[in-house]
This record gives sequence, C-alpha cells and structure tokens, in this order.
Amino acid sequence: MKNKISKTIFREYDIRGIINETLFEEDAYLIGKGFCSLNSDKKIKKIAVGRDGRISSPKISQSLINGIIQSGVDVIDIGCGPTPMLYFTRPFLKVDAAIMVTGSHNPPNHNGFKIMFGDNSFFGNDIQDLYHSICNKKFIHGSGKLFKKNIKENYINSLLNSSGPFPNKKIIWDCGNGATGEIISSLISKLPGEHQVLFGEIDGTFPNHHPDPVVEDNLELLRDKMNKTNADLGIAFDGDGDRIGVLSKEGKLISGDVLTAFLAGSILKESKKEKVILDVKCSQTAINSIEKQNGTPFISRTGHSLIKTQLKKIGAPLAGEMSGHIFFNDKWSGVDDAPYAALRVLEEIKRREKGLVGFLDNLSEFYASPEIRIDCEDNIKFSIIEKIQNEVVKKYKNSDLLTIDGIRASSEKGWWLIRASNTQAALIARAEGVNQKGLIFLLQEIEKYLTQSGIEWSFKDIL
Repeated sequence: MKNKISKTIFREYDIRGIINETLFEEDAYLIGKGFCSLNSDKKIKKIAVGRDGRISSPKISQSLINGIIQSGVDVIDIGCGPTPMLYFTRPFLKVDAAIMVTGSHNPPNHNGFKIMFGDNSFFGNDIQDLYHSICNKKFIHGSGKLFKKNIKENYINSLLNSSGPFPNKKIIWDCGNGATGEIISSLISKLPGEHQVLFGEIDGTFPNHHPDPVVEDNLELLRDKMNKTNADLGIAFDGDGDRIGVLSKEGKLISGDVLTAFLAGSILKESKKEKVILDVKCSQTAINSIEKQNGTPFISRTGHSLIKTQLKKIGAPLAGEMSGHIFFNDKWSGVDDAPYAALRVLEEIKRREKGLVGFLDNLSEFYASPEIRIDCEDNIKFSIIEKIQNEVVKKYKNSDLLTIDGIRASSEKGWWLIRASNTQAALIARAEGVNQKGLIFLLQEIEKYLTQSGIEWSFKDIL
C-alpha cells in the first residue's frame, strides 16, 4: 500500500491533482481509508460514490471504494453521472456521506474528489485534517459491502417535480462531452418546446471543446448552432454538471451573478427582503438588480463549498457565483446543481411577463473587465495579497474596502478586486467602472498595486 501522498492536492474546496503526477490511483484508496478513519467516531455506515466521465475516473473510483469498504463502511456506487446527482443521494438514499470522483472543469488529465459529509460540505480544515490523518496512518479496518444503484430516473423526476411550469422554446443544450449527457438527453424529452443536445456523448478527452461554460471560446460551437437554428436560448454545462453557462437569444453570455439576479425574481416576489448570496467577484449590476427586486444582496467569499456553507448558515433561498455555480435552497437542497438551475431558468422565463430579454434590457449598465488570471506561485500568492492589503488601507476608507476574500476596493469610479485563487497558482483580478474612463483608472490601480508587490502585469493586456 502506498504511504505517501502529495499535500498539493488537498485544496481549499476539494481535492484535485494531475493523474500520475500529483494524483495516483493508490491515493484514492488512502483517501477512502483516511476519510473513514478520520470520522470513525461518527459511526459512518454508508457512503455514496459517483464519478464523472474522465478516462481515469473508473479506476480512481474503484480504488476509493476499496479503501472505504476495507474500513468496514458500506458503499453505494451510483456509477457515472453529474456531481449534483451524487449530492442527490444524501436525501434520497439517506447515506452518511457522498464522494464524487471528478476533475470538474479542469483538463482531461486532471482528477479529484468533492465530498459531502451529511448535509455539509467537507472543505477547508476538514480537508487538511484528512491529509494529516493519511500521513499518520491511523487507519481503521473492516469489511464493508458494495451495492450498485441506478438513480438517474429518480434524480430526473425529482428535478422536474421541484420546478416548472416551462415555456415552449427552442433550446440548444451543450453538454461538452461531460457527465451530464445522459441526464440532459433524458430530461429534455419530458419538456415542452424544441430541444437539441450538443456533445451529449460522455467522453473524458473532451474532443469538441474544454468543458468550462463561462469561457467565451468554449461557447462558440453552441453560439453557432443557435444562430443556424434560430434558437431562443443556449445552455452549457461544465465537466461534472455543477456549473452552468447561459447564452441569450442574441448569443450573449449571461454571467453567473446576473443569472442569479434573474433567478431571484420569483423567490423575492414570494418573500421580500430575503438575502441572496453573491460571491466577492460579483458586479454592481447584479447587486442593483437584486435590490430593485426588493432583495438583500449578501457578499460571500468565492468557492462552491464556502457558499454552500454560508447558504445554510444564514438560511438564504438562493446563491450564485460568477463561475456559474447556482445554489437553490427553497425547493431544492442548497447544492450547486446545473441541470436544476437550467430548469429554474426556464421556469423564470415562463413566469416573467417579458422573459429573459426584458430582464436584460432593464439592467443598469457598468463597464466591466473580464476575470483576469495572473500567474503567481502557490507559496507566495497569499503573502502578495497581504502586501497589497497593507498598501490599500493607506488610501481607502474602511467602509470602501471588503477583505473577506482578497481586497475589493470601491470608489466613485467603481470597484476593483484582487484575490488569491484557491484552485490554481494564480491571482484573480477584476474591475468594474461606472464608465470606460473609470474602468481604465481601476485597471491602472490594479497594475500599480501588483507592481509594488513584485508582480508584473499590464492593464493594456486586456484592452
């Protein structure tokens, strides 16, 4: 049995690495053993395991299952499908925990694990404790049982029963050869309107385009198909189906925060002043829209695990990230479920008198940069943020600063953000100005603070 495992794969939100470089088949066995051993006092009896369509996922999944079973814990293997279907097993099969083998939206040679323990995300200190448990080799032993269960139709029926009514529209669905293909193909057969699936065959090499639905380049084929068929809407998913991208009839990508503001409409009609969670990268456009609909925006740290936790902590009915993670906590279970979010988009289009087009036409306009990724080594990125924060507080009032996740600085010209990525060796920056001149000023501010901290980047690179 392997007794060493790379610390680098134990991230803030989940576990992820590069196959046969930082993540090995034997590591999955240790993660299964370590998880059960770490939580042995909690009397775990049954864990659900699922996997995405990556080439490495079947062997990684089997190794994980072996580690769990040899710890004396039963496993329900639900096979290949989207991550939210795995989350669905918690209430449906009443399992104690759920572990998904997935590389999410990362390249084909990556893989990893997303974990739910009970109704809660397993992240942050939990993941670091798991790493130390594996290193200490304090494993429990036993003989659990393996059960296989197909829950696809149960999941689909539950999606439909918790959403609707739906409009009669022409929609193109881009599964990107990810894990949603079979689910979406079955789901659309039960919807009104005209539907077509792009790249529904699950293929872990992602031969058509990279499965990240909020990157414009990955949506070109979807946009082209919409134009050729005069479709009303385009919907795309990431590799494991917990992130959504939506294209309007005009082919415009609707950012995750604005999509959240759109989805808040019906929820806020039923209960005004409800909190709607947005991540720290969100636009003023989304904030203003939620306030206009009598909601209360609540800004959270970025990260699907962090937001799931915050959602339950404050009892908000809805949350959304720029990255396309959408969380419903009203008629759904508070997890990021892209197929369900897609159905709620359709429901909201049906419920709004002027649909999605009318909503977009009435948004306040700001001038925003794209999300900027700046290479920065993992071992220095957080210290860089600390340096910048120390400089920023000399210029900005405390009331104009948000430091829950990096630095978000606001002024009459707009706002800018610099934060350390929790998933990559990178800094993330973004700015939004009240006009184009304001945007350029804010980008210059980002450049100035990065340069002062030893990071080379020019705002001209994105203009």
